[in-house]
Amino acid sequence: MKNTCFALIAAALSASTSTNGDTLIDLEAPVSSWEDGIPLGNGGAGALVWGGGDTLNITLDRADFWHNVVPSRYDSPDFTWDTLVDTVAKKDDARRREIFDKGESATKLPGVRLVLKLAPGLSIRRFRLDGASAAATVVVATPGGDREILAWFDDGDKLLSMRVPEGVAFASKEFVKNQSFAKLGGYPEAEVEYADAKAMYRRARRAGADNRFDTDFEAGVRFRAADARPRSEFWPRFNAKSAVSIPDADMQRMYDIAMYLYGAGARAGHAPLALQGLWTADNGQLPPWHGDYHNDLNTEMTYWAAGPAGHIEALEAFADFYIERLPECREFCRKIFKGGDGAVIPPTMGYAAQPILGWTAYTIPPIHGIWAYNTFCDAWDYDPTPEKAAKYLAFGRELAAGLEHSWKVVDGVRRLELSCSPEVGDNRNECFLNANSSYERAILNSFYIWLSRFAEACGDKEESKKWRGHVGTFGPPNATKDGVLEISRGKPLTFTHRHASHLLQVFPLVNVPPEAGVDFQKSIDQWESLGTGLWCGYSFSWAGCFEARLGRGDRAHRYLKDFQRAFVSRNGFHVNGDQTKSGLSRFTYRPFTLEGNFGYARGIQEMLLSYDPATNSYRLFPALPKAWDGKKVSFRDLRLPGGHRVTAKRMADGTVTHVLVANPDAGFVPKLAK
Repeated sequence: MKNTCFALIAAALSASTSTNGDTLIDLEAPVSSWEDGIPLGNGGAGALVWGGGDTLNITLDRADFWHNVVPSRYDSPDFTWDTLVDTVAKKDDARRREIFDKGESATKLPGVRLVLKLAPGLSIRRFRLDGASAAATVVVATPGGDREILAWFDDGDKLLSMRVPEGVAFASKEFVKNQSFAKLGGYPEAEVEYADAKAMYRRARRAGADNRFDTDFEAGVRFRAADARPRSEFWPRFNAKSAVSIPDADMQRMYDIAMYLYGAGARAGHAPLALQGLWTADNGQLPPWHGDYHNDLNTEMTYWAAGPAGHIEALEAFADFYIERLPECREFCRKIFKGGDGAVIPPTMGYAAQPILGWTAYTIPPIHGIWAYNTFCDAWDYDPTPEKAAKYLAFGRELAAGLEHSWKVVDGVRRLELSCSPEVGDNRNECFLNANSSYERAILNSFYIWLSRFAEACGDKEESKKWRGHVGTFGPPNATKDGVLEISRGKPLTFTHRHASHLLQVFPLVNVPPEAGVDFQKSIDQWESLGTGLWCGYSFSWAGCFEARLGRGDRAHRYLKDFQRAFVSRNGFHVNGDQTKSGLSRFTYRPFTLEGNFGYARGIQEMLLSYDPATNSYRLFPALPKAWDGKKVSFRDLRLPGGHRVTAKRMADGTVTHVLVANPDAGFVPKLAK
């Protein structure tokens, strides 16, 4: 009887939540820019559908299409940690930049644009994206009335499927040549093929600095029969994982789009989401920041919302991508540490884990890759299995060995020889700080807590104790007498800054226990008091997470609303700069990156459900804004660490009901906080 009652309650709650089955994007034509287009994808292949008038543009891409080279400077005997330490000590910026900043690097490559010209008398009216089928609809005005072109990716297909109805025809089909390949040199011309049933594009992919080429990049459109329909085993399973329902249509849309992007771009068996994922810029240029795996915020924030939403496959693919590149990470460690054992994840890296050069403090030190490791550990935290614990522990041991080369132990304190806090100081000499920064302390303490937990899960209490012994050995907290976290000892943040790197201990690294002398609220207040002038869009997402974590719903709501109205394109993509030019940020540019979307989604999750590892307790609706008073709010199957699922509903009168479905394999059951 008790189980039946729980099932009925759960069913009632589930009925009230969004399931991504609605129209996620609905745009009136023209959609005149690629970054406003309808995004489609199946993990390996992606597309943006856009255009207007008589022109339908299909921008095609693949996750594995990279200019795979190792920096020419990498072979220099000076490309070592000791050299970097020496140049920083001598404040020899010119030599540091010459050795570590310059030279060719790997980059994500743009795909190709297929331009379809409609027959005379036809024009495009609208573009839509359906969340349930993950298909784009292009509404075409014809003399006989509106007709609908349907476009989608079948699971595992390299080609986009397009169903063209009776009454719609194309006068021409043409792949547009991308001039950016000429900048890289050595690329043969692409091969194209046009037929009634498909349009194909093939291009070689560079594999090494000696001008070798490997598997062809292959993309195109398969024109399907009028009765063709999307068929996917993936999307129904994906959309059933979880859902939220909030009383703000614009925020609901933004959340659902973020979840959709996980399904389209982050699947098992494929590369994880890099800066732009499957939707590389289609502007005739190479992508901003090489489109890389940027491990000092971007990859991490991109996966913040996956665990609570139950999208464990996305997290597992993220983890497996790095673990499969262990040989390259070992080689990077041997290179910078002169034959040292262990592994180092390159802080900014390409598809083949090649280091990508740039601002030295954020492209060489091992600390940034440790944050990436901490993040993909969520794949175990939200779905703990013995197999994952063993696999992540083995990789973590390699990273721990690599870290040993980067510090000196003085009076029991492990102090990094080079210290930083992204992206304070940019690439000037002052970007290097007194060790250890608050950023580094949080990451290192979190890392050894993970290793200890994995060893315990594997049944090795002695190893667990060893790793736990590292926690707290990175010096005392860097905080003022009022408890405000500083960048590093005696160096408070005194200027508006986009990257809240010194505040990781507040969020997302909540597995690090609170420390005496640190006041989280005052620390967040101080960061916010400096203004948002040099924030990017993702900074607002992060601020929403901070405030929700602190239970300050009105502030969380305000920052998330600012992100949603000012820092996204028409299709919901995060575009970094303030598009309203209303003074929220001095950055008003438009480079597209994904992390802000997922930070935003995690902010909403934190408003609805929060977990405190220190007390093993969870809170329901801990940070709702006053704007939602008197309105229904609900969610279905959001996850807690341990893989426990929670479904809850708050009625308009404030009454709350919920169901916790405990994971019997977790070894613990969280309790509802009073």
